[in-house]
Amino acid sequence: MMDGYDAFVEKIKIKTGIDLSLYKQSQMQRRLTSLYEKKGFSSFFEYYRAMSSNNELLEEFLDRMTINVSEFYRNYQRWDILEQKILPALVKGKTDVKVWSAACSTGEEPYTLAMVLSTFFPLSRISILATDLDEKVIEKAKIGFYDERSLQEMPISMKNKYFQQRGTGYLL
Repeated sequence: MMDGYDAFVEKIKIKTGIDLSLYKQSQMQRRLTSLYEKKGFSSFFEYYRAMSSNNELLEEFLDRMTINVSEFYRNYQRWDILEQKILPALVKGKTDVKVWSAACSTGEEPYTLAMVLSTFFPLSRISILATDLDEKVIEKAKIGFYDERSLQEMPISMKNKYFQQRGTGYLL
């Protein structure tokens, strides 16, 4: 019988693939207790049981647990190291490349990866599988429309090459 936090964590991992045990327990437990209490539940057991039969409640939980923070060329120095030092050796002698971008949120990182890889391969030779647990952010990524904040670290040359300004945002 599920009667506490540890059992909740175990059931959530089985149901969603999210391993809450990888986070600081006291912080995550407080956050989840606050969440279930706001929803009118009195225990982890009660909250999990409700999520099991109410997909909307489960989706809301997933939205709260997944952090959809993203921007193009986020942590620019890391992208520079990837492009200048790591990728040349990895792609040497290859004619195409396949990459998986997990937890891609609204798509800025996999699109950045495509731009970086385009310095080594034509776009037609680059295949990127971008996934996320949150289907809403995947839909946004497919549209490819971003606000100025998402492009703040992007080199202007890449911005000019890949984006068209549309009102207050940019279309990929």
